[in-house]
Amino acid sequence: MSLSRLGKPEKLRYLIRIAVAMVIYLGSLFAAEILIEDQGMSGWRAYVLAALPGLSFAAVFWIFVRLIVEERDEFFRMLYIRQVLVATGLALTAAAVWGFLETYMPVPHVRAFWWPTIWCFGLGVGAIYNKITMGTYGECA
Repeated sequence: MSLSRLGKPEKLRYLIRIAVAMVIYLGSLFAAEILIEDQGMSGWRAYVLAALPGLSFAAVFWIFVRLIVEERDEFFRMLYIRQVLVATGLALTAAAVWGFLETYMPVPHVRAFWWPTIWCFGLGVGAIYNKITMGTYGECA
């Protein structure tokens, strides 16, 4: 696919940013598994390396907000905001409910890195909600 077929420059910047963040995420996750888990790296370097996958995943939030800020079409901006609201509501509700279940019931612990993953899943739910209520998913769904 040629870059001109991607259309709007804000969409191209969004896709490039997401690709870079995911390359850093996967690379740092792989490196942490090898260097910390398998080879026993410790100390401050291990802390930095262990934080990198989370920081690169956190970049996804910033990247999506940049898409909203840079989007010139108000309708698509509104669709993206609706997606963020659905995703945030879904992830925070799931975290709150599971947190209380962990407090009061014998349920397994869920590691914190799953909550942003649920947020990303929520973006897809938000896109489907947009399709049902507004007739379109948006351009980056």
